[in-house]
Amino acid sequence: MNERIRVLSVIDGLGFGGDETRLLSMSQTLDQTRFAHSVLTLNPSAYGAAGEFQARRQQYLNAGVEVNDLSEAEPEHAWNAGGLPSRLYAKLGILRRARRLARVVRKWNVQLIDAHLESAGVVSVLAGRLSRTPVAITLYGGYSGSDVQWPLPTRVALRLADTVITDSQIRANQMRALLQKQAVKVAVIPNGIPQPRSHRSAEEMRRMFGLPDSRRVRVIGQVGRLIEYKGHEVLLHTARKVIQQEPDTAFLVVGYTRNPAYKDYLRRLSANLGIADRVVITEYQADIADVWNAIDVHAHASLFDSLPISIAEGMSLAKPAAVTAVGGIPEIVLHGRTGLIVSPGDPDALADALLSLVRQPDLASRLGRCARERYEELYCPEIMAKALESQFASMLDPNKSRSFL
Repeated sequence: MNERIRVLSVIDGLGFGGDETRLLSMSQTLDQTRFAHSVLTLNPSAYGAAGEFQARRQQYLNAGVEVNDLSEAEPEHAWNAGGLPSRLYAKLGILRRARRLARVVRKWNVQLIDAHLESAGVVSVLAGRLSRTPVAITLYGGYSGSDVQWPLPTRVALRLADTVITDSQIRANQMRALLQKQAVKVAVIPNGIPQPRSHRSAEEMRRMFGLPDSRRVRVIGQVGRLIEYKGHEVLLHTARKVIQQEPDTAFLVVGYTRNPAYKDYLRRLSANLGIADRVVITEYQADIADVWNAIDVHAHASLFDSLPISIAEGMSLAKPAAVTAVGGIPEIVLHGRTGLIVSPGDPDALADALLSLVRQPDLASRLGRCARERYEELYCPEIMAKALESQFASMLDPNKSRSFL
């Protein structure tokens, strides 16, 4: 029997973001007869204050996924070997971390580095060059207003990586334009997410979140990180319009934030809009399936996105959805067939779409059913895993030449 391919996935830390969910799905679904896979975090302390890292890490461990930390696998010496000024020594942190990662790669006989997101991507490509190990980077694009921008270190990482993986065609086209002659190395592998399954009832979850008990009340929910570009302000203005016209509705917004002031701001805005008694804004550390059990209609008000995990999750559960036309969302949601798509930043349009789903149960049921069928055809985890397996195997083809620093 051939020896399994040793793949090390490298990520800055494990939070409740989309890429961490994608990585968990990949970790659970890769063919274990062909691949020996583990996860290494570079900076878990960034997630420690709110317990987010520990909660997410426990989900990985519960799924049987090996998770290591660079500081444990390769501790950093506490001394400044070169006698460099402290400010310069701090600026060399990426290089020091890359050297430590390269040593881990050699010690563990890693054959392929699977890097995730910008920070880990920069460190990983340098470690790959030092250890002569191919590197794939999974990226979705940096946000700056309405544009996609990558800082200089990320652009360097994109050029040095052996393969760049992203989840949508629109983001891949932007990367190819940046890479020009190297455009061929960009691969589109959409997110494949398992259907969330909960053992808690919808009634139990509504009581836990403080939502109305009555099944007459339709709960509209957005699931995703609490960050400005996810469009929560737009959603709250939308909520006021919907609640005014359909009093038997309530809104649930669930997601983590690394900026508690933003969550507080959203709660104040909800109170100022006079809808605080019908809007819940919170986090949830346990199974995301529990959250979905409380939701009747999915809303996704993003101003910027690639291919959100929550949309695939909602589709897998046949949740009718109203979403915005940003990033790769129109690639996954087909307007009028598997959901309703509106322009971003338009509370009136989003409210009209949500009201259609609340008032027309037949339409909502049809869209949800078709969304589930599309998920099964394109976005289940087995499809993503097979594409990644093929991509990883091709990167180790001995006939492919590589250049090194």
